[in-house]
Amino acid sequence: MEWIKKNRFFRGLYVIYTSYFGNCKRSKFGYLADSAKLIPPLKIDGHQNVFMYEDTKIENSTISAVLSKFIMKRGSAAAEGLSVHTGNHMQVVGKFYRTVTNKDKLDSGKVFDKDIIVEEDVWIGCNVTLLAGAHLGRSSVIAAGAVVTTDIPPYCIAGGVPAKPIKFKWTIDQILEHESKLYPEAERFSREELEKIFAQTKTKA
Repeated sequence: MEWIKKNRFFRGLYVIYTSYFGNCKRSKFGYLADSAKLIPPLKIDGHQNVFMYEDTKIENSTISAVLSKFIMKRGSAAAEGLSVHTGNHMQVVGKFYRTVTNKDKLDSGKVFDKDIIVEEDVWIGCNVTLLAGAHLGRSSVIAAGAVVTTDIPPYCIAGGVPAKPIKFKWTIDQILEHESKLYPEAERFSREELEKIFAQTKTKA
């Protein structure tokens, strides 16, 4: 069997199989709603930490969530080329970084891996990278090619490397109207909450 592992042709067949079929098995995921859509090719490490809720979609994406979670909430989607990495490398004196294991990270008592959360109704453009600790607020929009490393406020359009708020996509009145049609009252932002978010967010426009 060892010769099969070393054979480039068979290794190529294995990669194609896992990218188009093996990474889409629903039983592997932490949660995968019936209406969630996965469009291969996909490369996923840590299926058990991937949670995709109703009416979500990813395509031609790479997700690494070995020690922390990737959560995409209902109604959110990403264009092709999404790259998700919940982990960070641990640097150890006297060791090549490639030889540091996940067990080493866990035994250190330090936090290197962090959850990545995509709230409801988020649109992620093509070739976006989400790094450990990224939190995309409800109904935000992430511009193509952005690298997200931190919190993006709700209803905000963000872009760049690292991604920063550019502007809010709607006025507060429009957001309130939008939320009244989609969310029960207990889940909606209040005018006061939105005014505070707007006031605290520095935008380019």
